[in-house]
Amino acid sequence: MKKNVLILEDNRDASEMLQKILKELDQEVEIYTAFSLKEAYMQAMQTTMDVFLLDIMLDTKEKGDVSGMMFAEKIRGVNKYAFTPIIFTTCLEDPKLHAFTHIHSFAYLEKPYCQKEIKKILSQALHFTTERYQDKNLYFRREGILFSIKSGDVVSIESSHHKLYIQTKKEKLEMPYRTCKQLIQDMDCDDFIQCSRSIIINKRYIDSIDVVNRFITLQKSYGQIEIGITYVKKIMEEFDIG
Repeated sequence: MKKNVLILEDNRDASEMLQKILKELDQEVEIYTAFSLKEAYMQAMQTTMDVFLLDIMLDTKEKGDVSGMMFAEKIRGVNKYAFTPIIFTTCLEDPKLHAFTHIHSFAYLEKPYCQKEIKKILSQALHFTTERYQDKNLYFRREGILFSIKSGDVVSIESSHHKLYIQTKKEKLEMPYRTCKQLIQDMDCDDFIQCSRSIIINKRYIDSIDVVNRFITLQKSYGQIEIGITYVKKIMEEFDIG
């Protein structure tokens, strides 16, 4: 499963280096970056993260700043993040005691970084997965009206001609356009997978998968969905098809 990693780091060069290392470890990893506590918290609430990379000291001008630690304490108060790996990065001499005993961090990296050590720790952390909410409310605005749809009721979503066509258990809805990438992020649920450039399906409603002829048959009368040629490998890996 694709993992989400949030990097909270005020130094853009350091952030870019960490992004590069993550991509070397896993090309599929989705990386989110933040340069402030507010931005980091907003992203963590909108999208479920599987690993946090946090700089302890975000404001070098403020003496004794440990705002990254403050963010970690706040995020640990969110139920789904109670055990999500938190890796601290810092040039402070020894905040280890607090980081490990109070916040239960996964690891602690001192600057300047040892790339071999970073890769080892990140590789271990990426094995963990934060639990996703299975029936999140999805919100769509159309002609000034806000529509709420339970993610578990969505069978498939197709983007076509700058519109979304949402097949639910009961009806087919037409909504304003969003990219498939945006939709996957908004749904933040392991049940959904993109099977072509323009179509996302709910794995709960799959009846059978034919990777040779490249189509997925959905349950009941929801029909068949074509698998895009560049998505075949992804589908095979997701469902462990040999």
